[in-house]
Amino acid sequence: MNSASTLTALWLAAAMAPPAHAQDAPPETRDSAYVAGEYRVFTGAGEPASIQAIIAEMGHHQVVFIGESHDDPTGHMLEATLLRGAYEAYGAASSSVGTARAVALSLEFFQRDVQPILDEYLADLISERAFRLDSRPWPRYESDYRPLVEFSKDNGLAVIAANAPRRYASRVSASGRESLLDLSADARSSLAPLPYGQPSDAYRDQWIQTISEVMQQEGMKCGLPIPTPEGDETAAHAAAPAGAHDNMGNQLHSQVLWDATMAYWISEHLAKEPNALVLHMVGGFHVARRTGTPEHLATYRPGTSQMIILLRPVADVTVFEPAPDGEWGDFVIQTDASRTLEQIECRDYLESGN
Repeated sequence: MNSASTLTALWLAAAMAPPAHAQDAPPETRDSAYVAGEYRVFTGAGEPASIQAIIAEMGHHQVVFIGESHDDPTGHMLEATLLRGAYEAYGAASSSVGTARAVALSLEFFQRDVQPILDEYLADLISERAFRLDSRPWPRYESDYRPLVEFSKDNGLAVIAANAPRRYASRVSASGRESLLDLSADARSSLAPLPYGQPSDAYRDQWIQTISEVMQQEGMKCGLPIPTPEGDETAAHAAAPAGAHDNMGNQLHSQVLWDATMAYWISEHLAKEPNALVLHMVGGFHVARRTGTPEHLATYRPGTSQMIILLRPVADVTVFEPAPDGEWGDFVIQTDASRTLEQIECRDYLESGN
């Protein structure tokens, strides 16, 4: 994904827990502009492909990782399309594969300790209002993730709340990975087994590159210096992403906790449903170039067949942008970056004259 979208996904995930009153807020800026746009499908090597080709390839795998940019409406539309396509091809009674597979939706966007609440909602035991009040859905749930959950509910698909509780990721950021050993056994039951895995060298390199880009953007907004009152030397520093100056190693291990926990709960679902087809929706940083969550899944469940689809907002969807090293994944869907919330907000910011 482009660097701006990568940074947004990374820092929202690792450091910025939104207040409760903002959990279900609609788009803050120009709602009518936050709509799906153009896209193009490519193989990981950059050859033209199609949504139909992606769905056909899904049938050869057990886990399909779909890496998104969190503020991309086109990507969210495509996630719903891919989930529906997978179910119709492999999970529905009328599917063309003979014996239907148990298609499951796995989400970064719900923390593991709310799995019982999610299950109650899927089983029609509680109202949607109660579900949303108690399950701590991510920001923009209404526009971005509700369609996935509702499709799953309507069609009897399992939904995996895959992520580590944010409070424990924050604990790692503040006090290191060993601090999780102080938690109760009940608290640790929502996490990957401790000690969870270490980051690979490739994943660490990607993290360092991302952090460097974060630091380069300090004091900037939409490509322009942030105006600061004369004499206020701390303003630009304060505008940097949370954690950008401290605990870099802990921040990395906080991110790895999320990778490992998501991989673990996917592996646990496959232990119960070995023939399942799991679609895991997640921020692109966690899966791009096959590092992160895919690496941990290979440790927890060796031999699991994986497929990676990366949704990448770009300036020109028709011109393939290769990965800086290797390939992004099995398929890349390039989406219109001008439709992302980040770009919408930048246009408003620049038009306002700052």
